[in-house]
Amino acid sequence: MTTGHGNYKKIGLTGGIGSGKTTAAARFATLGARVYHADEVARHTLDPGAVCYDRVVSEFGRQILNEDDTINRKKLGEIVFADESKRLTLNNIVHPYVINELFSRAERDLAGLPNGIAVFEVPLLFESGMHEQMDYNIVVTCAEEDRIRRVMERDHLTREQVVARMQAQMPEEEKISLADFVLNNCGSAEDLYQQVDQLFVNIVAGGLHA
Repeated sequence: MTTGHGNYKKIGLTGGIGSGKTTAAARFATLGARVYHADEVARHTLDPGAVCYDRVVSEFGRQILNEDDTINRKKLGEIVFADESKRLTLNNIVHPYVINELFSRAERDLAGLPNGIAVFEVPLLFESGMHEQMDYNIVVTCAEEDRIRRVMERDHLTREQVVARMQAQMPEEEKISLADFVLNNCGSAEDLYQQVDQLFVNIVAGGLHA
């Protein structure tokens, strides 16, 4: 646990694809935490003229571009999820910027608030090493078949495409072993909300020992 950024509480929130981490993040936001989404930042780094655009196009070629020179994210996804080395290349381009940007936003919002709470929703929290800079790390977990079904419906992907994305992530058991707290999302949304609510109360009260 490291607290090199600001004096507010830093919470890392992660989970496998389709686990419900975004739902948990939204609940934290309703309770008063400031929530920062790594995917949202990463998405904009690939816009034309943005910080990572030129390097990604240079690395992956113009084959990943649409006619208007925007990056075809589906095509890029197919490339990186089919080739581990290409996925790592993309992550090495995008991740350092995303992590710095997340902390910059939180610092701007919460630097003067010692009781502030920042929740960083980061799919690759452990893989990127960002978890080492958190006060607490939370994993949202859910049965694999439920996750596959959710992502197929949400992203209009085949089962094979979803499984490929899952296999590109750190195994859930490993995430859980690194987490301070686990939220089980195998039940209803209300069940998840109750777990988030209790955890948030404990964090605010300072009664947690990670």
